[in-house]
Amino acid sequence: MELHALKLSHNYLSGVIPRCFSGLKTVESLDFFFNGLHGEIPPQLSELSNLGVFKVTYNNLSGVIPQGGHISTFDANSYLGNPFFCGKPTNKSCNSNEPDNEVEDDEYTVNMVSFYLQLMQQYFLECLHLFLLILLGAEPGSTWLMLSSTR
Repeated sequence: MELHALKLSHNYLSGVIPRCFSGLKTVESLDFFFNGLHGEIPPQLSELSNLGVFKVTYNNLSGVIPQGGHISTFDANSYLGNPFFCGKPTNKSCNSNEPDNEVEDDEYTVNMVSFYLQLMQQYFLECLHLFLLILLGAEPGSTWLMLSSTR
């Protein structure tokens, strides 16, 4: 019995793509899209000479896409949704000293700082609201009713 297609898409898989998949010499289709896979594509997968379909879209894979063998024949659509891939066919440079990477890191840090500031602000306002409710002796749901009924 030979395995010709391995379709593991939409299965909430996590971890790395196992190197042992390179032993599937008769496989023609590998589908891993929409999972939580991370790490690099094992270079051993480029040894799969019958591979005609290879989809790893929308995971968290990273690194250089292996060159050589059938893996290097797939277009960028096979790798979409993995922002940390570089090299062909993504047309992203693998040079870690690029200024673009630094800008992305700075934007991520700014977004996280903004997130935490907004979270602290919301927490403070909720505590103030609760304090005022206790101070006024009102029940949490009745304050709005009292305000709306006086108008």
